[in-house]
Formats: sequence, structure tokens, C-alpha cells
Amino acid sequence: MLPPMLRHPLASTAILSAGYDPATQSLELEFRNGRIYRYANVPRGVYDFLLRSPSKGGFVSRMIDGKYSHQDVTPAPAEQDLAHALQASLIEAGRRQD
Repeated sequence: MLPPMLRHPLASTAILSAGYDPATQSLELEFRNGRIYRYANVPRGVYDFLLRSPSKGGFVSRMIDGKYSHQDVTPAPAEQDLAHALQASLIEAGRRQD
């Protein structure tokens, strides 16, 4: 598991926060759906443009997704969250069988 990266809040309807590590050229994005992705070999200029872009989600779709390899670094849920997720999944699976 990669160590967490310092991220800063963004004014965006799609992206909650973003962080950049110039030493490794890693960009980390936390989406409003709770997922966190770390993109590799992203030039500093791309991060700078993201911060200035009026549409952060649109910029990510056009300029980052599919252009840089990424890894899901979302932390695993706590035990109780996992139990709740499992229960919800079983309920949903039961509905599909009806």
C-alpha cells in the first residue's frame, strides 16, 4: 500500500481533492464517490492546468484518464463499514433473485 499523499480541496462537482508529488511525478485525485486514484508520470504542468481549469472533471476526462497509468489507492473500509457493505450487498443480491 502506498503512503497517503497530501491533497488539497478543489472546487469541483466531481473531484473532492488533488495532490501532487513532484519527486515521483504522481498525481492523486479523490473523487466525490469516495474513490482515490494515483496517476503515474504526470508532468507538473498537467497538475497546474488541472488546478486552473474551470471544469476539473472535464479536464481529467480529456487530459488525464487513458493517458497516464493509475492505481486505485482507496483505503480499505473499517471492519464495521465492511460488515455494512456486505449486508447491503446480500440484500441487493436477494432483490435481483426476485
